[in-house]
Amino acid sequence: MVTRNFIVVVLGFLIPVMCCAQVSDDFSDGDFTTNPPWDGDISKFTVTSGRLKLQAPPATGTAFLSTASLAVHYASWEFYVQLDFNPSSSNYAKVYLTASQSNMTGPLNGYFVRVGHTSREVSLFRQTGAVETKIIDGLDDRINQPTVKAKIRVTRGPDGTWQLYTDVGVTGSYLSEGIAMDLTHTTSSHLGFVCIYSSTRSDKFWFDDVVVTGTVVPDTTPPVVSGTSVMDSRNIRVAFSEPVSEESATRVSNFLINGLGPPSSAMLLADRQTVSLALANPLVNGVTYTLQVAGLEDLAGNRMEPAAVKILFFQPLPTRNKDIIFSELFPDPTPQLGLPAAEFVEIHNRSNGPLDIGGWIISDGSSKGIFPSQIVLPGEYWIITASSAAGLFVNLGKTIGLTNFPTLNNAGDVITLRDNLGRTIDSVNYTLDWYRDADKAQGGWTLELIDPGNPCGEQDNWAASEDSRGGTPGRPNSILANKPDLSPPILLYALPEDQTRILIVFNEKLKPSSVSGKSFQFTPPGGDFITAFKDISLRVVMVTFSTALVPKTLYKVVVRGIQDCSGNELVLASTSFGLPEKAETRDIVINEVLFNPRSGGVDFVEFFNRSSKFISLKNWKVSKYDAGVSDPITLSQAQSRLIPPGDYFVLTPDPVLVKLHYPQSEEKAFLKATLPSLPDNAGSVAILDEQGTVIDRLAYSKNWHSVFLKSDEGVSLERISTEGVTLDPGNWTSASSLAGYATPGFVNSQRRQVPGQEGEVVVVPEIFVPARGTHDFIQIQYRFDQPGQVANVMVLNQLGKIVRTLSTNDVVGTEGFFRWDGEQEDGSRALAGYYVVWFELFRGDGAVTTFRKRVVVAWP
Repeated sequence: MVTRNFIVVVLGFLIPVMCCAQVSDDFSDGDFTTNPPWDGDISKFTVTSGRLKLQAPPATGTAFLSTASLAVHYASWEFYVQLDFNPSSSNYAKVYLTASQSNMTGPLNGYFVRVGHTSREVSLFRQTGAVETKIIDGLDDRINQPTVKAKIRVTRGPDGTWQLYTDVGVTGSYLSEGIAMDLTHTTSSHLGFVCIYSSTRSDKFWFDDVVVTGTVVPDTTPPVVSGTSVMDSRNIRVAFSEPVSEESATRVSNFLINGLGPPSSAMLLADRQTVSLALANPLVNGVTYTLQVAGLEDLAGNRMEPAAVKILFFQPLPTRNKDIIFSELFPDPTPQLGLPAAEFVEIHNRSNGPLDIGGWIISDGSSKGIFPSQIVLPGEYWIITASSAAGLFVNLGKTIGLTNFPTLNNAGDVITLRDNLGRTIDSVNYTLDWYRDADKAQGGWTLELIDPGNPCGEQDNWAASEDSRGGTPGRPNSILANKPDLSPPILLYALPEDQTRILIVFNEKLKPSSVSGKSFQFTPPGGDFITAFKDISLRVVMVTFSTALVPKTLYKVVVRGIQDCSGNELVLASTSFGLPEKAETRDIVINEVLFNPRSGGVDFVEFFNRSSKFISLKNWKVSKYDAGVSDPITLSQAQSRLIPPGDYFVLTPDPVLVKLHYPQSEEKAFLKATLPSLPDNAGSVAILDEQGTVIDRLAYSKNWHSVFLKSDEGVSLERISTEGVTLDPGNWTSASSLAGYATPGFVNSQRRQVPGQEGEVVVVPEIFVPARGTHDFIQIQYRFDQPGQVANVMVLNQLGKIVRTLSTNDVVGTEGFFRWDGEQEDGSRALAGYYVVWFELFRGDGAVTTFRKRVVVAWP
């Protein structure tokens, strides 16, 4: 005989037996409510003539009664139901065969037989939570009678096969209502009865002859790890899918953490499904470990398969400016090279700790992308792109897709990263100039940060990628190098925004904590003032005075102690400013023009403020001027520029390139601008104020260059006199070769202030001792009234032999000097004695003038 652990329930009595015989009882003794314990609306039920009867108050309602029952496997349920009415949607019964809780009126998991309802049928339902699903649909109108008396039988096989039978009228013969297969729920804790009734049916429900047999479903499934929790650096909790044995759960050798070894102790918690591990060595913040678990058994002795789970101990740290930075930008993915055709930015954690960027915001000023929770570990690179494009990058590196990723403008944009408290962590204000490569700036290449240790470098710290695919998303940049910022910030200029507000502009980002009212001193004083940054660039400080500035007054501001983003300190600097005045014709004049640049170079036009006014360039334009103004171009980069009296400014498409070709040029004078076409042979240029009035114009020709030039490529035309007429060819000539053939941003090499006396050449001093004291060289000073002449300068000994050649066919300006330190052509020192400086000057008309000056070399 095969023995099984069966559970037999006889009208509420829960009796485990060791047999397979059916047990039945009609409960004629009437002992229904005393044993075993019942749960539910006990006061609404009574026992009458040995039967369970609903005896509720005459009001619409629901009543239930339940008792413990574990039967599911090899199970059978039989019961008698009597309804003293024809059932309807308002009056019917539910008999729960299995249920996950005692309360039969709330959400639960289980199976029930519904007796009655609209179709007046007997059907079997599965309930999951609050959702009821019919799995056996009984015959409609099976119990369509004034009084319903029926015996019902349900069986469940070990494979999950359900069968439903009914005996309406209690004839002694069951009829099948259907068969179904369902393994959704395999456990039970209760069975019970539910009555749904109206006020006239509150005492019309009867139940009797309940017989339940079966066992629990045998456990053959081993436990698995269902989750882990890191409580702190030394305590971890591991949860399992079911209760586990204490002996296997407390064996420390069943747990192993890579890099740390086994825990020092393991304890099974009260739920018997969670093990608490105490670690001998602490977890490192932000490091992901692998926890290996093996050997755990459930209460049925099923042993788990070995498992490996990742665990991460994360302790939030304070976030500081520049902890996470932008390290790569891809604003223009067309044409496509080797990267996906989608915009992205890359962020890099340069701090020493892990950071959760959940709730952080990336913005271009018009749209905002909000980050999901994500821990970024020290040194990690993450690709940030639109959600629709995230799948294109996952094979390249760690990727986050944002539903509102901001569009990156190809020509330039301001991108800001803020934390969940709204604090700016990093920002970039990129332009096409950052590529440093005109071809790569056309698209398909990323911009890469050169030195992550110098995130304040901005333009100087970015360049086009050198990777063959066009960029390096998700990994270190191709141009990674050490490029620290060691230079202090430069004070560029001060610009009145109105009568009480002054903008003080620097060349790079400042450290906010270094800027205060004590950083600035004004002469004459403008009253009390407060300071604030104008925008997120942190380059412009707005000073607001309590009283208005006075027109026609020259102000000076001295700046001291301000630091740039990297901490380099500007010890002392100053600049002048005044309230801007309207410019009249020729207050600003064209002072120099380069129209035939060197190979790979660009044009420039230099202007000079010859007035006594401070002049604002807001809304000014440049244009061609043939028969009149043609195609004016607004100076968009000069909108906030104020030009002091006697100052210069230079317009060029590429200031960096001009500075590269002419290293002595004055950087702060440059303004990036699109220029009208300046042909190599002849052309024109004009500058217009905000109303479109022509302030000055020039029509040039290459024939204005010095006749002594072999080539005018890379040589600018310089204005000789700021008082002379701009359109006069005689007021222009080639820049001196001694000045590098151009003087952008500073005084012209050919400028004539006061007419000199022709032939004025002076040697200072006439007697000198080479390599000794203050007179260890001589200056051969000259001043001429004709610019653009060519000079040969030599030193001769008493025999007329050339000792040293100082100049050969150099184009000289109206004034300047040459230097001789007593060295001969072969590098040896000249002997003591008399020498002659031979200065030969050639004019464009062929005239030659020679100057001879005596000099004495003395030796101690």
